[in-house]
This record gives sequence, C-alpha cells and structure tokens, in this order.
Amino acid sequence: MERFFDSFFVLSTIFVISDSLKVAAPKYRSKTGSITEGSLFDLRCAASQDFVEGTHLSVTWEVRRGAASEKILSLNPDGGVTAGSGYSQRYQAGGVRLELLGNGVYRLVVSHALPTDEGTYVCVVGQWVKDESDAWKSILEKSTDVGEVKVMPIAASFMVSVRESNVTLNADSTLELTCSVATANSDAVRMEVAWYVSPTPSADQGNSRLLVHMDRDSVVNRSVAVTVSRVSADTTRLVFRDVGKTDTGYYFCKVVGWMPQSGETWYKVAEKTSTSVCVTVTSLEPTYGVLLSAPTAPHFSDDPTELECKVTDVQNANGTQMTVSWHYRKPSPADVPVSDDLIVSVDQNWDLQAGEKYKERVGKGHIVLTKLDPAVFKLQILHTRDTDRGEYFCTVSAWAQAKDHSWVKTKDVSSRNLPISWEQEDPSLTVVATPLKAVFSGGDTFEMACKVTGKNLKNPKYSVLISVEEPSSRKIRKIMSMSQDSVTRLEEWNKKDRLDSVILEKSSADTFRFRMYGTQISDAGYYYCEVTAWTSDAVNTWSEATRGISNKVKIDFENTGPAFSVSLRSARLTVYPGETVKIECIISVRGAAAGADDISYDVKWSVSTEDKSVFLVSMDRWGVMKLAPRNGSSDCSLERIKLGTYRLSIHNTEDIDHGNYHCSVTPWLRTSDGSWQQSLEIQPEPVLLKVDFAMLESLKYPLLFGAAAALCVGLLAMLIGYIGARFCCKNTLQGDVRGNRRLVSMEMD
Repeated sequence: MERFFDSFFVLSTIFVISDSLKVAAPKYRSKTGSITEGSLFDLRCAASQDFVEGTHLSVTWEVRRGAASEKILSLNPDGGVTAGSGYSQRYQAGGVRLELLGNGVYRLVVSHALPTDEGTYVCVVGQWVKDESDAWKSILEKSTDVGEVKVMPIAASFMVSVRESNVTLNADSTLELTCSVATANSDAVRMEVAWYVSPTPSADQGNSRLLVHMDRDSVVNRSVAVTVSRVSADTTRLVFRDVGKTDTGYYFCKVVGWMPQSGETWYKVAEKTSTSVCVTVTSLEPTYGVLLSAPTAPHFSDDPTELECKVTDVQNANGTQMTVSWHYRKPSPADVPVSDDLIVSVDQNWDLQAGEKYKERVGKGHIVLTKLDPAVFKLQILHTRDTDRGEYFCTVSAWAQAKDHSWVKTKDVSSRNLPISWEQEDPSLTVVATPLKAVFSGGDTFEMACKVTGKNLKNPKYSVLISVEEPSSRKIRKIMSMSQDSVTRLEEWNKKDRLDSVILEKSSADTFRFRMYGTQISDAGYYYCEVTAWTSDAVNTWSEATRGISNKVKIDFENTGPAFSVSLRSARLTVYPGETVKIECIISVRGAAAGADDISYDVKWSVSTEDKSVFLVSMDRWGVMKLAPRNGSSDCSLERIKLGTYRLSIHNTEDIDHGNYHCSVTPWLRTSDGSWQQSLEIQPEPVLLKVDFAMLESLKYPLLFGAAAALCVGLLAMLIGYIGARFCCKNTLQGDVRGNRRLVSMEMD
C-alpha cells in the first residue's frame, strides 16, 4: 500500500542576536571598603549592548556572603524596580535605592550601613525579549563583582568616661560631673544617658541607685535636686544640688547609643558604662557620750530592775533625733566568744522592735521601754529572772533627715557594760532511785521510789519521767511520765494487754513511786527517773530551772527456763520474676525441757533495703496472722509447717521483692500458775533475696504461643486453598484446555 502526503512550506525570518552584552565595574572613587556603621556607601555598575530591536536589559544588585547570595534591588526589563525580601522595608523607607546615572551606569546607594550589609556586592545584568505570548524571556545573563564592603560596628569604638576624678565637697554644695562619649560617626548616633550612685566602687546596677535619666530625644525625668543636660552631641553634664553626707558614694554614667533604621525606627548600636568616680561629702558629725546606770538593782529573783541610759555632751546635733537599743550579754569564760542579745529597740520611726528571746515578755508588758526626755531613756524589767543575770549596755543612734524626708543613721555610740547580778548559787537537783520490791521471776511486782533533793530553788514543782535502758541494745525507752501538775501519761508503753500494769504516783512533795505489776521477762533492763524542776515568777509563768537523773535500778530474772536460738534457711535465694521463693524461720530450744503446749511464739517478718524497713506479715502466739498491704503484684503468706518452724512464701516475685529478710521471734512461756511470760525478742542474721531478670525466660512463653498461633493459621490457609482449588476452579480449567487445543489446530492449518 502506498501513501501520499501533501507538503506545505512556511517561510519565516530568523534573527540571530550577537553576544554584545557587556558588564563592568567602572573605575571611580566610591565610598566602599571599610565603612563605619551608619555611614553612606554606593557602588556603580556599567552595562551596555548593541542595539537590537525588541531586546531590553535588567540590572540586579546582589550581596554575596560566603556561598549564599541575597537579592537587594532589581531594575526589571519593563522598567520597574523590585526589592529583595530582606531589603523591601529599607527600600520603601529610602534606605537603599537604585539610580541610573546615564551612559549605562547604574548606582546602588545605601544611606545607613548596618553590620548585616557586609559582603561582596555583585552586579547581574540580563538580556530579555518577549515571546509569542508577550511574556518576558531571559536570553543572556552576565555578572561582575563590583566591590567588597566591610562595616565597622559602632560598639567597637564606643567609649564612655567621666572627665572628673575623685571629688570631695562640703554638704549643701552643688556636684557637677561630665560624661563624655567617644565613638566613630558620632553625628549619626543618638545618646541615652543615665547616672547612678553606688556604695561600692564596682559600677554594678544591681546595688546602685538611679539618679537621673535622659532618653535619646533629650527628655529628662527631672527632680528638684538632680538634673542632666546635653552639652554637645557626645557630652552630658550631671548637676546635683544641695548634696548631703548620705550622697557620698561612687558615681558613674551609663550610655546607650541609638541609630535610625528603615521605617523611622531606631536600634541599639552600643551600650557602655563608665568607671566610677568617688564623691565624698563631708559634714560635721554630731558628738555625744552615753552613760548607763541602774537606779533600781535586783537583790533576789523576781525583783524589779531599772536601767537608765543618758546622752551627754551633745554637739553638732541640730536637726538630729536620737533612738536607743538595749542589749544583754551572757557571762561566759574568757576563751568562749561572746554574743549579744537584743532586748528591745526603737527605730527612726519610733516603732518598737523586740528581740527574738524577749518578744513574749515585751508583748505581755513585763519589759517596758520609756523616754523621759530627748536625752534620757529607761528600761524596766518588772520581774527579773535568774537567767537575766549578766551584763547590759545601751546604744544610742543619731539620725539625720535626707532630702526625700527619710531618716538616715549617721552615728552609733554605746555605753559601757553594766553587770546585773545577785548572790545566789545555781539551782541543782539530786535524784536517788531505790528499789522497794525486787524481782526474781516473771509475774513479780516491781516497785521503785525516786527521792528528789533540790537546792537554790524557790517553791519548785517537779515533773518526773520513768525510762528503761534495754540490756542488749542499750536502747532507751520511755515508760511513763508525770507533769508538775501531777498529770500522768503513758509514753512508749504500748503493750495493749498491760496498759494498767504500770502506775506512777506522788507520795510526797519530793518523792515519787513507780510500780509495775506482773513483770515479764521482756521487762528486764535498767530503770531510772529523770526529774525536772519548775519555778514560777510573779505572774505564775512556769519555767524550767534545772533537771537531774537518778541512778539505775536493774530488773533481772533468774534464767531457769529454756534458751532459744533462731536461724533462717532457704533452698533458693536467687529467683526470676514470677517464681515463688520460700524462707524458713527455724526456732531451736535448748536447756530446761518444756512441753509443746507451754511454749508459744510471736513471729514477725519484714524486709529491709538501704533506706527503709517494711513489715510483711506476722503470726502471734494464738495463730492469728496479720498481713500488710502490698503495692506490687507479688503476694506473701506465712504458715507454721511444724513446731518451731515458720515458712514465709513469696508468690509471683518481682524486682521490688529484692532485699534483706528478717524474722523476729518473741517466745512466750507458760509458768506453773498458768500465766504466760513474754521473753526477749530474738532476731537472727537476715538473708538476702535477689530477683534477677532473665531475657530468655521472659520471652519463652510469648515465643511458644506465637509459633503455635502461626502454625495454626498456616494450616487453615492451606486447607481453604485446597478446598477452593478442588471444588471451585475445576470446570474453568477444563474449558480453558479445550479452547487452547482449538487455537493450536487452527494455527497448524
């Protein structure tokens, strides 16, 4: 078969534009290179081409910083100017602009150089034509490096100083200080100035006081005495009128430099603080002396005491007010540092301030401070205590009023120390404990008397505390106490079935009797009395005078019964999580024989770690078990598997079960009269249980279950596939085979 095609020919003219585009940086004296921050700089680029109808040029200024370039301004082929995203605001404010100088020279002008303007400036010129859709299309582009610009920050040359050196002047004079700023491009920088005064030479604003502040627009937060004025663009002067002695200090100025940027906004270019200048204001200090006397001295406790503090020989104290503070110094040996306690004082506002140890007495009016006249102060102690013996002195403070009408302390003068005492020996107590009934076996009654002898005590009352020191552990346990008002109270006697077996009574004003009925073997120890003497003042306020401790009375039992020993045993002390561990507490009996019905035990299990001990479970001698609540998933049980053997089982162990396990055993023996005697608690060495985490053991069951599930799913899938192939696809396969055979036969024919 032959085919014929009609041919059509279109005649068109092809224009070839020669490469005549030229870009160069003209040689001229431009303001580039090292530019001071805030200065103006410009760059020029010459671009030309041979005239070809329909072609236009575009000029783009870019700045290259390292490998990255940023677009500044572009003159588009249609004559419009667009700015890069980082320069659009500055372009709208006139901070950057593109000028056409003629003869193909394009100038980039930056009016205020910023530190971010550093880099190499590149001029990119493009040649453009319009395509059939009247859209601009770039056909050629060339670029050249015009110059490198470095911007020197104002902060590098910003220096602040106070022209004057240390100044000394009299009070009520005028202080003048000058703050000078040296910086490059000072005409473009606006100065914000603040003056401070500090008590230390370091120019630190943390402990300084602001005197006056002037912002960059020369607006001053004026005050009556302090002001600041701008002498020149880089110089300001502080004027401080009528200075006083309280104005002595270290003066310094802080200057912040500001420069304008696009959008009529300002940014901070530098901030510096000058070194401080010491200003000393001298004035005539008031001079005076202080005399302390005791018009009324105590001779016994509870007597009144009256002290008088008098100011003498006062000079140069016009406009000065006096305040007083009273102090107490406790007598101490020469080699011990002394410490003074404030009794009471008045401040410059005539507010009363009581010392920590005297607040209650001052609040109740037992200590009174009065002012007889401007130069005489009186301290009255209405009821002098034994603890008030010592040395007293007063301190008179002079206060001057500052310009802000506040009071400032100018001087402190203290009197000599005045001893206040009376002939009296220190109180003392002698306590003697005597056993009235001795104890030889369990069930006996123990009785002890405590005789108190006091010296140098005025109408004392006594409180008593009965304590016992355990023989083995040396632990002190408080049993019972009686207050000075004869109120008895059980302290650490927590045996519920024996709360009424101890009695403490007062047989006379200085004799106490302690009685314990039905003593147990566990009551063995060293018993003693601790007596405290209390005395009252004139307003019936009781205070502790002294205390004493008696000798110790021993309760010891004849050991005719059996001896007990306890040991711990376990087949495994290292287990994995989820397992069960069993620990046996085995009690052995040696010595005198006793029947199984005559011995019983209180057994208590606990576990301890480095920082705490936790109670687990217990079984008393009646077989009643008490189980503590647990936070984890593990559980524990306690059982008596045979006589003298108690087994602790911890089920489903976890990591929190790690620790030292303790078994505490308290034996009970039946006496001949049928009563039960409690023996001392026995606690053997603990055993350490470790709970290890085994990765293989923890993953064994999940892996087995996963494999079994996967096998079942696979067999089910094979069975479904076999049934589908057997019964659903059989006829379809036979029809396909016959069709294939017909096609083969036709091809062979």
